[in-house]
Amino acid sequence: MISRRTLLRAGSTAAATSVAIQAEPVSAAMQTKVQRPNVLLIMTDQQTHDAMSCVGNPRLKTPAMDSLAKRGTRFSAAYCTYPVCSPSRGSIFTGRMPHETGVRLNGQSIKAGVPTLGELFRDAGYETVYGGKWHIPKPFEGMTGFTRLIGGSGLGAKMDQPLADATAQWLRSSPKAPFLMVASFMNPHDICDWIRKHPGSRTHDDPDRYPPAPTNMAADPDEPEAIQFHRRTGYDLMSQAVGIASAWKRDDMRLYLHDYYRIVEHVDRCVGQVLTALQETGLDKNTIVAFVSDHGEGLGAHRWAQKASFYEESSRVPLILAGPGIQAGHVDYTSLASLADLLPTFCDFGGIPLPKDVSGVSLRPALEGGTLKRSFVAGELLYKDATREGRMIRTARHKYVVFNSGSNPEQLFDLDMDPGEILNLAKLPEARAELDSHRAILRAWIRETKDDFQMPV
Repeated sequence: MISRRTLLRAGSTAAATSVAIQAEPVSAAMQTKVQRPNVLLIMTDQQTHDAMSCVGNPRLKTPAMDSLAKRGTRFSAAYCTYPVCSPSRGSIFTGRMPHETGVRLNGQSIKAGVPTLGELFRDAGYETVYGGKWHIPKPFEGMTGFTRLIGGSGLGAKMDQPLADATAQWLRSSPKAPFLMVASFMNPHDICDWIRKHPGSRTHDDPDRYPPAPTNMAADPDEPEAIQFHRRTGYDLMSQAVGIASAWKRDDMRLYLHDYYRIVEHVDRCVGQVLTALQETGLDKNTIVAFVSDHGEGLGAHRWAQKASFYEESSRVPLILAGPGIQAGHVDYTSLASLADLLPTFCDFGGIPLPKDVSGVSLRPALEGGTLKRSFVAGELLYKDATREGRMIRTARHKYVVFNSGSNPEQLFDLDMDPGEILNLAKLPEARAELDSHRAILRAWIRETKDDFQMPV
């Protein structure tokens, strides 16, 4: 029987028209006859979707990331499942939503018994290696199926270069094939520490070298109450950062953007070191390479800094895949992609059966020149505790946000006409049909995924 979840992922907003087909189990004998690809997952932390020069951003240069985009496919509309580190990473390594993994806040662990990427590939005969930031507090052996390679804490300035060195060295050591390797860099997460070191306005000697301030820099006074709670309380380091940024003047914001882009450029050099080793060893010829960030950075839009926001800057992420069979130099502007799709995609290329009821889908059809028949992706977020919890539905044109409490709980944006998310359509009579449609999508998604979120409308 086809599950409702499959129909929701594959159908239109009104009704499902086609279904995704999961890979059939591959026998051990067949696996020995087929040359299965290696998989290299390169991750950054807190890199927003357009913080790459290949996207057309003139404020920074990222030759390594650009080179991967040149020989692969970049998804323009890729979203994290939760714009905070641990919940997002839980989804990446399980293919499931945060309410399914049990990781709803930083520092929480994936539920026991939920299959992870490392376990699936290890059990399929892959050598599995992990390097860098993890941020899900369980031992690597046993829980994840990975053998730890290097480092897992500290600022990116101290972690990323040693990780690049160790990863490149491992790739040059004639690794056993097939392998799954994760190189998880810390930066540009160091911007968090940067923000806390710049709590007030200051005098600028050379502001002409800074990028312009965001055109959507103003905060909406009618934002959902839950978002305003996060802005004003300072109950954790993320909300403190929003408070700091709210006091910055325009040139302060521009300095922050300038230095953020320099941090991105630093991690790009580390990524380049890994990609160079992959190419010089010839491993690139049979390796699926994915580049992604776990969530974005506020960039001062809506006077928001750091993450923990459904706004585009925080929830939309870079996603590039390259390798054998994948379209080169292609930008997919239409497919909606989720970080929960990485595990199904890797399993698809590796011929590894998917666990039951994963939320993500394989991106392989879009990577090989076809289309991804999906009408929406979903996101989750909570502020401090479950009394201020939100959900996001991103469809082809619109983004719908709703929180479970407080005044003005809903937001609806037309991203075609309003990419800066300045005009909330939720209260406009002319947008009522679109609002009701997105409410219905979310209600069905909640039922199918057994989400405990309570809609206030």
